[in-house]
Amino acid sequence: MVIPTFDEEDVIADCLDRLVAQIDRIAEIIVVDNNSRDKTADIVATYVDRFPQVRMITETRQGLVFARNTGLDAATGDAIARIDSDTMVGPTWARDILDFLGADTDHEWAALCGRGEAYGLPYGDAMAGVKKRLSFVPFTSRPDASAADVRPVMVLYGSNMVLRRSTWRAIRDAVSMRRDIFEDVDTGLCVGEMGGRNAFLPHLGVGVSPRRMETGPVSFVRYMSFLPRTLFLHRRYALGVGAWLLYIPWVTVVHLARLLLIRSWDPETRGFSARNLLRRRTDRVAP
Repeated sequence: MVIPTFDEEDVIADCLDRLVAQIDRIAEIIVVDNNSRDKTADIVATYVDRFPQVRMITETRQGLVFARNTGLDAATGDAIARIDSDTMVGPTWARDILDFLGADTDHEWAALCGRGEAYGLPYGDAMAGVKKRLSFVPFTSRPDASAADVRPVMVLYGSNMVLRRSTWRAIRDAVSMRRDIFEDVDTGLCVGEMGGRNAFLPHLGVGVSPRRMETGPVSFVRYMSFLPRTLFLHRRYALGVGAWLLYIPWVTVVHLARLLLIRSWDPETRGFSARNLLRRRTDRVAP
C-alpha cells in the first residue's frame, strides 16, 4: 500500500483510519511525504508509532510521479495498492482485493482498479435519492455488482488501483516522469504495452475528494488537457484527438453544471439558491 502525500493534514488521518481498521489484511502502509509544509508528517508519525505496518518515507523531488515511484520501489508485497491521501476506502476494500487476486491463480490480470465517488459535496444529502436509484452508497460495494462483473480496461484509476509487484518492475523504466500528463492513465497504458491486462472491478468503490470539481473552468480544462497529452505520448493519436474534440467539451459542460450546483448550494436552507450564487460571485470579485 502506497500513499503519496503533499500538504494533506485535513484528510490523511481519515484515510489512514480506514486502512488500519483493515490492517490484518494489509501487509504494509507506506506514506510518501513529498515536502509537506503543514502537519501531514506529524499526523502520519502518530500512526507509525502505533502500527508497525505503517511507515513514512520522504521524497524531496516535488511531484506525484516522484513520490509514486519512491513508494512503489520501497514496497515489498506481491501486490501494491496505490491510493491518494484523500481516498476513503470501504470496510471490505482490502478483502475484496485479496479475494480477487487470490482467485486469479493464472495471473490473468497484471493490475486492477475500482470506482471512485466524490464525498463531501455540499448538496450531498439532496443527491442521496439519486445515488440510491443508481445503487451506490459511498465507501461501500454496489449491491448489484460482483467479481463476476470484472472487465478489461485500457487505463487505471490512480485513487483506487493495484499493481502486481512484477508488473511494476516490468513497467518501471517505461512510465513517464512528466508532470503534465495523467500518471495513472500513463501507467495503465504502459501495462498494456508490456502485454499485461488491467481489470476494472465495479464492486471496488472508494470515496474521493471533490476538490477538483470545485475548481474554475479554466483550471479544469487545463487539467483535463492532460488526457489527450497522455494519449499522444503513447501514440494513441485517434483517441487523443477524440478526447480533445469530444470528451473534454462534454466533461467541461458537466463540470460547469456541477460547479453551479456547488456554488449555489445554501447550507442554511439546504437548498439551491440563485441569490446565493450571485452573492458568492460578488464576494469573489470584491476588492
